[in-house]
This record gives sequence, structure tokens and C-alpha cells, in this order.
Amino acid sequence: MNLIRFRVIVDIEEDVFRDILIGKSAPLEDLHRGILAAFEFGEGEMASFFQSDEDWGRGREVPLMDMGMDDTGEPFPSMRNITVADMAAKANDRMVYVYDFLRMWCFYVEVMAVEEGETPEYPLLAHEFGTAPDQFSKEVDLMDEIEPAEAEDDGPLRTGDPEIDAYLDDEEEGGDDGPSFTSLDDLDEAAY
Repeated sequence: MNLIRFRVIVDIEEDVFRDILIGKSAPLEDLHRGILAAFEFGEGEMASFFQSDEDWGRGREVPLMDMGMDDTGEPFPSMRNITVADMAAKANDRMVYVYDFLRMWCFYVEVMAVEEGETPEYPLLAHEFGTAPDQFSKEVDLMDEIEPAEAEDDGPLRTGDPEIDAYLDDEEEGGDDGPSFTSLDDLDEAAY
């Protein structure tokens, strides 16, 4: 059996990595589970593999979630239907693995070697270095990216839509809203 030895480096300040052996024909979902087990992370979060270049730029994405079929009836790529060799099959091929899109755990995955061998169960943790971070040690703060809007004390409320803003401007200026009625009797007389 052709095996691929991946070095998986977690993106933190300390040097922490795991070497994982897995069959070339294994689905990426097996490597996903192997990485989580090697770093003692629990399953249950969204994840994706990205093909990568030598600068770790993200290319083709293969998500964990099955996204159904395209217009031709072919399944969209997912970790279940794309093999390890489809993404990285020779020495120095690279991928970026992202786990938990709220905490954004990034792992740099590189092929160290292609080997021959038989072992009862894959993926196999072949080597480990450093202490893995706690899965929940990264803070989730959804407000980091949102900048509060500065309140405007003067001027009308703006929506960004020209038609709606023009309508709101007319209302603020006391624009013509049509005839004004003070009672239902006035309404009846205007109708005739």
C-alpha cells in the first residue's frame, strides 16, 4: 500500500507538529479525523482543506460538508469524495487545513514522504512534537470585526439606498403626503 507521511503543524507561537501516515486512496475525511485525534481536538465543527502553494496560499477548497450535486449531477467536492492523493500525492505538496471557523484553527499540512508499508489501521500518528493547544484556548469574539457606527446627531437617517433616502428626506421636510383629513366625514366628502 502506498502511504503518505504528512507533517501537520498547528499555527501557534510554539513549535507543535504531528506526523501522520495515511493511505493515498483514503478519503480526506480520514485525514481530517486523524488530525483532530493527533491534536486531541473534538469533532463537530466545520472544516476545510485547501490546496496550497509553496507560500501556503489557499487554492482549491474541499469542505467537510457534502454540498450536494451540481447542475450536471456530479457531486461537489467534499472530504468524503476526494482522496488524499487528489490533493497532495508527492513530496513537498502542501495543504492548509482550517478547523472551527469561529476559532479559525489553521494547520499547515505538507507531504514529507511517500512510503510503502502495511499497518493495520490508518491514519496512524507516527511522530509528535510539542504540546497540542487546548481546542477551546482561542477566544471567539464575533464583535472584533465589527466597528460601531458613529452616531450622527444632525441630519436625516441614511440607509444607503437612494430611493429610500429620498423618501425619508421628503418625510423629514414635511413633504406632500396628499390631502389631510381630520375626520371620516372629510374623507367621505373628498371621495365624491
